[in-house]
Amino acid sequence: MREVMLDLTTFEEKISLHRYLKETLGFPFYYGANLDALYDELTSETSELSITVVLPREPKGGMVDYLPRLCIVFEDAARENYHLKVQFAQAEA
Repeated sequence: MREVMLDLTTFEEKISLHRYLKETLGFPFYYGANLDALYDELTSETSELSITVVLPREPKGGMVDYLPRLCIVFEDAARENYHLKVQFAQAEA
């Protein structure tokens, strides 16, 4: 099983966040860099993958509204794809 930790504590905008997700999760060059594309990639995973998403205590900038939606995408994808396990952690103070 591949295990990946996604540290989302430093992001303040979507573009760099999706670039990080693409690189860290090994998404293809055509990854659409939006929540629909993220869902598509996560639900099409065919090997065992465990993702730990580390969230900031206080999101900044555009992440205030975006991170809750991103978490829903991870949760929905994990329910849809039995190869995918997702857990969330709060960043240390």
